Amino acid sequence: MEEIIIPITAILMPLFLVPTIITLRYRHRRRELEHLERMKAMEVQMPVPWGQGSAGSRGVAAIGAGVPAASVLAAFLTSLTWRPMTSGDFPVPAVAWGCAVVISAAALLTSLVLAFMHARAQQQAESAAAIDKGKPVFDPDTFDVVGSRA
Repeated sequence: MEEIIIPITAILMPLFLVPTIITLRYRHRRRELEHLERMKAMEVQMPVPWGQGSAGSRGVAAIGAGVPAASVLAAFLTSLTWRPMTSGDFPVPAVAWGCAVVISAAALLTSLVLAFMHARAQQQAESAAAIDKGKPVFDPDTFDVVGSRA
């Protein structure tokens, strides 16, 4: 059985790696285009377009819900499949449930901190955008810049 695991792993790795690489390249290209769009908007003094604000919220929800669910599921499966070899055998399910509780608490705390940081950053960005929408401090046509002459 062990001699067949390596070839099966080698055959199945592209099923994981190819979609992951394609997704990462797509996300990188999309962020690059969004950056160019923001830079162009700033160059022509247009309002900066805002991205999707829910992307950070989805990540926080995935951490806060997914990690505890996975750790509790793993502890539950350990409890179902574990059978003591001897009467004084180490209680593996107790350790599994203890680890699940610690991992779940850490994930929930992390998601709360990330949610707070995301909300604060979004609030600061909105307040900065509100300030930027006001009247400019000076009239741009008042100053003659050497680089703008034809």
